Amino acid sequence: MRTIGLIGGMSWESSAEYYRIINQRVRDRLGPLRSAQLLMYSVDFGPVEQAQHAGRWDDAALILEAAARRLQAGGAECVVLCTNTMHLVAPRIEAAVSIPFLHIADAAGTAAVQARHAHGRPARHRVHHGAGLSHLALGGTGPDGAGARGTGTPGRAPDHL
Repeated sequence: MRTIGLIGGMSWESSAEYYRIINQRVRDRLGPLRSAQLLMYSVDFGPVEQAQHAGRWDDAALILEAAARRLQAGGAECVVLCTNTMHLVAPRIEAAVSIPFLHIADAAGTAAVQARHAHGRPARHRVHHGAGLSHLALGGTGPDGAGARGTGTPGRAPDHL
């Protein structure tokens, strides 16, 4: 089993949810007494939020880059970011470490494509609970509550299924 490095703290509630879900999945796959091998680095969200609000995304990225390096130094074999919005600086985090960064768009895109192909035809051509699936979007919050800025990370999961 690989050791997962979690960058948390944005918010701690989100970090706890990632921890819970990862461990539930491990238990479901490996048995009732099994749990994930993981390390968590919880950042102080105050400075990250201040940098976001002021539009200083480079400063926010520096905090998360340092967290990723600490996780790698601690033995993590991959890094997961326990928040959606801060994926805006994912390329910076990826560049800061030599271990894989598991991007949420990759996981969401894979799940959507698997769901589409599970029925043998494109989602837009099948009826499932009254609506087909043809596009994928990931949400996040911005410092003003209006939503994350940007159009996504190039090379990540397709936005059209």
